[in-house]
Amino acid sequence: MTKNDQTFEMKMTRLETIVKSLDEEEVSLEKSLELYQEGIKLSQECDNILKNAELKVEELNKDTDNDGE
Repeated sequence: MTKNDQTFEMKMTRLETIVKSLDEEEVSLEKSLELYQEGIKLSQECDNILKNAELKVEELNKDTDNDGE
């Protein structure tokens, strides 16, 4: 499975792992920067997934409201 095929839950799990790794003092500066960049990217991807889900819910609610009128 490629990174683009990962589910929201898989991305969040990886993001949590990155945060734990960054909290450890034993991570080198170079590795910290690499993890930080990956974490930012995952955070943006998760944010986009949530925004798209919110839009779908709003559309479904509009359809439901229109059916009731």
